[in-house]
Amino acid sequence: MQITEVAGYQLAGRIGSGGMGDVFKAFHPVLNRMAAVKILHQKEMAERFKNEAYIQSSVSHPNIARLYNYTIVAETPCIVMEYVEGETLEACLHSKGKLSSRETENIILQIALALAYLHEKGILHRDIKPPNFKIQPDGTVKMLDFGISKNKYTPKLTQLGFAVGTTEYMAPEQFQNQVELKSDIWSLAVMTYELSTGYMPFEANNTIALRSKITRAVFTDPKILVPEVSEKLQTIIDKNIRPNPSSRMAAKEIIQLLNGQQRPVFNSVNIPRFNSVNMAWLSAQKKLFLYSGLFILAFIIITFLFSKSEPVKPGGKDKAGLTAVNQVKLKINVPGIENAIIIFPDGNQQPVPYEVKGKEGETVSFTLHADGYADKTVLVDFTSHRSSYEYNLEKIKE
Repeated sequence: MQITEVAGYQLAGRIGSGGMGDVFKAFHPVLNRMAAVKILHQKEMAERFKNEAYIQSSVSHPNIARLYNYTIVAETPCIVMEYVEGETLEACLHSKGKLSSRETENIILQIALALAYLHEKGILHRDIKPPNFKIQPDGTVKMLDFGISKNKYTPKLTQLGFAVGTTEYMAPEQFQNQVELKSDIWSLAVMTYELSTGYMPFEANNTIALRSKITRAVFTDPKILVPEVSEKLQTIIDKNIRPNPSSRMAAKEIIQLLNGQQRPVFNSVNIPRFNSVNMAWLSAQKKLFLYSGLFILAFIIITFLFSKSEPVKPGGKDKAGLTAVNQVKLKINVPGIENAIIIFPDGNQQPVPYEVKGKEGETVSFTLHADGYADKTVLVDFTSHRSSYEYNLEKIKE
């Protein structure tokens, strides 16, 4: 049975899909109000879906989308919540490449305000990432999704040995199911890095390598990528992308920093910096040792590049027929479904996860298929800002 109305709200059209359900834009003719209606499509997630509604119904904050109703229609759980105009931060980032420091500070401040409110109530969000936030035309940022949030009353819904969340944004302790309030702060700092530079601090070709990089928390100084990154954003990144949760700031401290009530501090254990001030403190012997080390390192890198890499002439192509400089790899995955395959327009089929290759700016189309699930046709742009995409398939109702 296809659901067309939920609690008096008439469904207009699908506007997105999450890990547990599809989201529809809807209108209530009597209340004269728009809403977003999330309909569960994975029955095995019913308890988690109910927990999401319970947590979202318990909060009220200007930077968090309101929950209107939780109901069951045709034995299917549904959530009715505030419809938020605007685009997701993911879409905003995709169209702009990166945001200015002023834009990023404004966005991170609003998210920090929402997190400070949630943390005071003992609620962990556990999935802070750009797709879960919308920025309205007036600049207001709204938190949308509470799918894997938890508080002290949340029942144990995660199987032992499994971690929930999006790997690129997860804190090291989440891999051991030792999530805490400061785990949200790590994710917020990763998002700060992504919004202000257009890149992720940690990237790898597979999940194991990615987790290893996250656990070590070694990343490229954002000022190398974008020299104009503000000191406030630099501080948020440096002080919160740290393996030890106790070393990270609280959400309230981030708010104070962005409001100018706390001075930016650079004492990062992750990224050593050398400038004219602290260089003056080095003795002549230390200077000599430093310069000698840098010279040797540069020599080794140059030697390695010339010995291992084939020179690419202007317009030259690599073995795959792509311009080497502009080649982009994207990993496509359908988590939780073992028999999923990717089908290309020419009929070529490959099991997922699968890595597609193309040039920066090009577009690839394909269909994701799995037995028992509805096919999903996807159009993806190749961009150096993303290394992977994950999709959810809708289960076919029997």
